Amino acid sequence: MRATSRPARPSDPKPENLEARLVREALPGGMKLAMLPKRTRGGKVNATLVLRWGDEQSTIGRSTACSIASAMLSRGTRHRSRAELRDALDRLRANVSVGTDGATIDTVRDNLAETLKLVAEMLREPSFPESEFAQVKQSLLTSLDGQRSDPAALAELAIDRHLAPYPSGHWRYTPTLDERAAQLRAVTLEDVRRCHADFLGASHSELAVVGDFDPAEIAPLATRLFGEWETPAPYARIPARHFDAPPIDRVIETPDKANAVYRAGLNLELRDDDADFAALVLGNYLLGGSSDSRLWRRIRETDGLSYSVGSWLTAGSHDAVGAFGISAIYAPQNRAKLEQAVREEIRRALEEGFTAEEVENAKKGLLSAAISRATPTPRSPRA
Repeated sequence: MRATSRPARPSDPKPENLEARLVREALPGGMKLAMLPKRTRGGKVNATLVLRWGDEQSTIGRSTACSIASAMLSRGTRHRSRAELRDALDRLRANVSVGTDGATIDTVRDNLAETLKLVAEMLREPSFPESEFAQVKQSLLTSLDGQRSDPAALAELAIDRHLAPYPSGHWRYTPTLDERAAQLRAVTLEDVRRCHADFLGASHSELAVVGDFDPAEIAPLATRLFGEWETPAPYARIPARHFDAPPIDRVIETPDKANAVYRAGLNLELRDDDADFAALVLGNYLLGGSSDSRLWRRIRETDGLSYSVGSWLTAGSHDAVGAFGISAIYAPQNRAKLEQAVREEIRRALEEGFTAEEVENAKKGLLSAAISRATPTPRSPRA
């Protein structure tokens, strides 16, 4: 006998249609709950929990301890070891990521409640074992050593530090590799435990659930799991700052590497609700945001100067803090030709703009990509 399942109904991802089906609730204790129930293949359901805590002053000098605390939440609780947590998640067919900023869950309808309970246990009752602390520190230090000769890591670090020069100790500060190593060696397990005790709670949290589930079960369950978990310290969003970073042209030597990495960046006072944002998204897509972009066609296909090339654009949702950048991987002897090609393509875009055909094709490409991300891919039923 062949058992078949009904295919999931395609959903219209237009914002107004999604909003009409969305169920919102404000729960006791401060959590904001948003639920979008829909039938999915195999009863799949996804949930995202966001925890908001701390402020600009209270988090000064705490980033290293809190980053390790985040990594350790899934490495043991008061009731289960790391291996036992892993076994429990396997039984629940749940793919879970947990950190100090919250959690993501990918599971099935029948296991959602138990998975949420397990996530709450990891967030609220971590045991912070000494052995796991030592492993996390050593792993991070080993990773840092690997970055010291990695062109991509060094280029990314240099440009991040130049474009966002926050003061040392600030939550958004980007430390040098030596500073990061010193911080890791100095941090203690007590520092890690204090981060969890001082900051984490659900008073300023948000939980979103999408997929095959019963909304009537989620609100009381979330209240029971997180309603009494108060955030210990005041919370205020840490604002991002726009910096007028001066131009630089810097070369970092990594002589033992066959490939070189190119990074260029420019800060923009940009929010994602600005009038020019949509046009900038389209312009970035045309210049270097796809495999049919001008940078790709010129540098990768025509000139053969780069193994990979593209551009990126970011914009703030709250603060006018954005950036535009270009990246490429290339053979070191092609540096001058690569830089010249990048300058020429930027100049051509600024002086000549884009053709109507390019713009129309880019709109279709962007919309197609957005719809693909929002719409489940139909699959044939299995026996």
